[in-house]
Amino acid sequence: MAVSEETFQKIAALVGDKNTPTARKSSHSEKLRLYGLYKSATVESEQRGTRPGLLSIEKRQKWDAWAAEDKLSKEEARQAYADLAKELVGKPVEDVLASA
Repeated sequence: MAVSEETFQKIAALVGDKNTPTARKSSHSEKLRLYGLYKSATVESEQRGTRPGLLSIEKRQKWDAWAAEDKLSKEEARQAYADLAKELVGKPVEDVLASA
């Protein structure tokens, strides 16, 4: 079943809340993937702008993570975000998906 915009926003709020318990610690690459999927699900790729310079390491990594998800539609990005969030956070995300 596809993840609705409302369900996606609830999951994103859980992921962004530092008080949400997690199933396991996420790696830096997983955090970047979540960022890229979130941006792909919520913002048009034309708004991404130009790639930051070499000295802007964090901004460049985020830009690259977003660009890596360009091939996905907004719906596919929402689903991939929910799947990764479910893997990382666990039960709280499962509860949101079950109530949708």
